[in-house]
Amino acid sequence: MHFELLLDAVLGERQIFHIIECPVCGFEEIYYEHLLTKRLVGRACFNCNFVQRFEKQQKA
Repeated sequence: MHFELLLDAVLGERQIFHIIECPVCGFEEIYYEHLLTKRLVGRACFNCNFVQRFEKQQKA
């Protein structure tokens, strides 16, 4: 439950985009996309307690 709260705080509204094997622990590393824009917003691994938010790329 605490991990879901962390995901809510860091990634906001999201849905699962893709699941791969975590290269660190072998558990599931989940990539998330925004519900409306379908833009990738981050990835997370529950077993490693790891969350990464992808920042928007600025056009040059």
